[in-house]
Amino acid sequence: MPVVMPDLANFSLHKIVYDVDFDDVAVPGLCGAFYRCPDGDRILSVGIYMADGVESFRAWGYVDEPHCAYHAVVSADGSWDGPYAGCPEVEVLTEAGRVTGVALTTRRHEYIVPVSRTRHRLGRALTSV
Repeated sequence: MPVVMPDLANFSLHKIVYDVDFDDVAVPGLCGAFYRCPDGDRILSVGIYMADGVESFRAWGYVDEPHCAYHAVVSADGSWDGPYAGCPEVEVLTEAGRVTGVALTTRRHEYIVPVSRTRHRLGRALTSV
């Protein structure tokens, strides 16, 4: 049976995190909205990550597990790359000591998600490398 992304209609917003960090490096402008839903005696969580107001990727799994069960990345054309098993491979990109974005690697592509210092600036899109 193919894996499908969770239907967010059944989820409630749990929290929003601004300037999400990866490996203790904060990424200015990368926002994570985290949703939860009861699933039997467990709780399913979905993290939606947005750069400058544009959704970049999702990761989901159960809150009692240490890692994501699946992830998917939004391609430059708006289609989904994934879902794939496990957590996304994320590398924080820096230039002259300043965080400029993140690189997300799937089985098919590497995506560069640029971020700005302004949290609410809209219109930035993913680029596929």
